[in-house]
Amino acid sequence: MSIKNKIGLGMISLFILVTTIGNFLDGFWHGVTFISVVAWMVIGFDLLSSRK
Repeated sequence: MSIKNKIGLGMISLFILVTTIGNFLDGFWHGVTFISVVAWMVIGFDLLSSRK
């Protein structure tokens, strides 16, 4: 597997993990987990686009 595929799978697994945890939380913490997921996705896409 290439590094791009590993990063992509890592982002997807992290998204699923944080979303699952977020479902058990309310209000503030749910917002924090959502923001952190968005931040990780943005960082991941920046890394993928910069390697092309």
